[in-house]
Amino acid sequence: MENTSVFTGHKQPVLPKLYHCIKKAKKIYFVVSFIRDSGARLLTKPLKEAIEGGKEVRIITSDYLNVTEPNALYRLSDTVEDIRIFDNTKNNGISFHPKTYIFEYEDGNGEVLIGSSNLSYSALNSGVEWNFAFKKNKNKEEFQKFLDEFDELYNCNSFHMSLEWLRKYEKSYKRNDSIVDTVPQSTDISPIKFQIPALYELSKTREEGYRKAMVVVATGLGKTYLSAFDSLDFRKILFVAHRDEILKQTMATFQTVHQSKSMGFFNAKTKSTDKDITFASVQTLGKNEYLNENYFDANHFDYIVIDEFHHADAPTYKKVLNYFNPKFLLGLTATPDRTDNGDVYELCDYNIAYECNFRTGINNGWLVPYEYYGVYDDIDYETIPWRSGNYDLHELENKLTVESRCEDIYYRYLLYKKEKTIGFCASRKHAKYMMDFFSSKRVRCEFIIGDTPSEQRESILNEFKDGNLDLLFVVDIFNEGVDIPSIDTVMFLRPTTSYTIFIQQLGRGLRTKKGKDSLRVIDFVGNYKGNSWKPLFLTGAFDPRNPKQKPVSLLDRESFYLPQGCSATFDMKLIEHFEKEKSRGEPLKVKLLNEFNRISEFLGKRPDLIELESFGKYPVKIYIQTYKSWLNFLVENKVATSEEKNLWEETIGNTFISFLERTPMTKSYKIPLLLTFIKSGTLKDKVTTLEVAQSFKGFYSDELHGKDLNNKRHINWKTWELEDFEKLAVDNPIKFLSKSGSQFFEYDKNKKIFFIRNEVYDILKNNDYITKYISERLKYRNINYFKRKYGEDI
Repeated sequence: MENTSVFTGHKQPVLPKLYHCIKKAKKIYFVVSFIRDSGARLLTKPLKEAIEGGKEVRIITSDYLNVTEPNALYRLSDTVEDIRIFDNTKNNGISFHPKTYIFEYEDGNGEVLIGSSNLSYSALNSGVEWNFAFKKNKNKEEFQKFLDEFDELYNCNSFHMSLEWLRKYEKSYKRNDSIVDTVPQSTDISPIKFQIPALYELSKTREEGYRKAMVVVATGLGKTYLSAFDSLDFRKILFVAHRDEILKQTMATFQTVHQSKSMGFFNAKTKSTDKDITFASVQTLGKNEYLNENYFDANHFDYIVIDEFHHADAPTYKKVLNYFNPKFLLGLTATPDRTDNGDVYELCDYNIAYECNFRTGINNGWLVPYEYYGVYDDIDYETIPWRSGNYDLHELENKLTVESRCEDIYYRYLLYKKEKTIGFCASRKHAKYMMDFFSSKRVRCEFIIGDTPSEQRESILNEFKDGNLDLLFVVDIFNEGVDIPSIDTVMFLRPTTSYTIFIQQLGRGLRTKKGKDSLRVIDFVGNYKGNSWKPLFLTGAFDPRNPKQKPVSLLDRESFYLPQGCSATFDMKLIEHFEKEKSRGEPLKVKLLNEFNRISEFLGKRPDLIELESFGKYPVKIYIQTYKSWLNFLVENKVATSEEKNLWEETIGNTFISFLERTPMTKSYKIPLLLTFIKSGTLKDKVTTLEVAQSFKGFYSDELHGKDLNNKRHINWKTWELEDFEKLAVDNPIKFLSKSGSQFFEYDKNKKIFFIRNEVYDILKNNDYITKYISERLKYRNINYFKRKYGEDI
């Protein structure tokens, strides 16, 4: 072959040749067996410039053996729409190892670059790789053969990489540790780890019209950098947190990303109002004296970040959220499901832009793996009173501050510890007792609680970071917001019954750091409530809002599967205890009733559907699925009112109310339609289609509801006349609810009247509370529908 070129890696890297060909080509085709993020970073900019210049770019790769990194695909998909995945299942598991780059030029010539280089930094730049290039005009048959083979792979043996597929791939991905991809250290501050897919998803969610979003990311992954990168294109930025330490750390992070912007604090000591970026204490900013135009106009900030967003339903946070009107609101949290707070999902329009739990973080190599040691704790927790979802603190302290227990903790500490250890305690008394005991053993230690003065707390943390302390005993303060990557050992010295607290504490040590290969976890597990869930907690597969989930057996390898590189060792007594607890189980109906009673105690009254959905651990749909209707639950558990019992006894009325709870909804159209019947505060027997149209227009004028009109037929809905909304209602929910055989509704097409059937209305109208029951269910369905982002039926 003539006019060939040879590239032998580190002696003559192929990357400059790729840059030259991409710039020159009108058509660019890559077929590579895998893509690493280090390679994607090198080619994103030139490929983006090519596409912006009207050039065609197609890429075929594979997910074989988890060599292709999800981050690489996210990075490229932000630029290249035409990415395809070789279909291993369709091709009977045949291997896929091409490394070929095809270019067609404007002058009719072309070029093929083929050899050993996949898309990675080392393959394109520094490794020993042999590649060979030949021109189309000198080797037309060979060039066409490669082009034909590419077309066959593209059209017949691969599938389009959809966003849904990529999301699943990221969640199931486990890094392949056998891959060596040496990348030189860079001083550039750019997105890494989970930030790449999260930034992509946030960009997409804004394109869809959302002005609010929540990102749920495991503790230790670095959520602050995400918000710094995502806010780069916004002018005025507000970051809200509940501790000054967090605000100081955040400012340092933002300074590395927003290097040209001015920054200031708004807290008890400083009141900056003229900076580009403001870091505000929620306790200060949430006061009425500051939420006014003398300090900040409602539209002052373009971009607002709420750290630890699971607190956002608290009054001070809500005052801030209700006052400001940003172009975009970002909520950051590791744990959105909190049973002591209301519905934080509602505060972000039920829009979760991105999620990454600690399992995904470890599997991708973004967090270090853990070595878990479950130690049997012989405290008898059954003798400690249980009040309002917690153990009596005074009795718990007495049980925890016992010398024999401390001796065992000290022994395990010496056995398993690494360099820097955090011990999580139940109270100030407990933490102080532990510090005194370990100090007597000549362990360099201190304790910190939430009330420790900030200057003293900062001094202790600096001593710990500098290596002058080996161990800190803490209460609450380290559950959130404290960033010390060098922590490599954590001890759970208190009963950890909450998954939220468990992953917050675990996350304190999972952060990566050079030279740190794993986290040691020493967990003292006794017979406290919920302890049998600990093995499932460790898998990262626990769902706090699913009461149907069951504890896993340590003896079942299929259900007890840990993140990559992690290990768990339990004392034999614990294994026996877990198996005994697992065999007992707890009936689903008992779980639901216990949770209902807990919420009743918390609220001081019987919760309605909305309160149960907002404050409860389990979604209302689980109650409805289990009992077939909410009325059935109330009656069966003897908490129904006399009016509810009467309605329950009426077959038609009971069935109608159940229908409102369970009717399928792939769109929200039924909600504004049915609301039309109770607009006046009393139940109407019929409504005109014009009344329905007015209800539709009002309903979808709401910013959140309007997102449901998101297909091509609705593209100009904001300019619609009433007749357009009328047609939408008639063609969809009215047609569906009045079809032949309908139990409850009829439609008179000539008179344009939609009405409740006479036999149904005659029963319903006699119940004085019927509009309340209907309104409650429609409000619940509205919340549930938008919370689950369209179409999750119950």
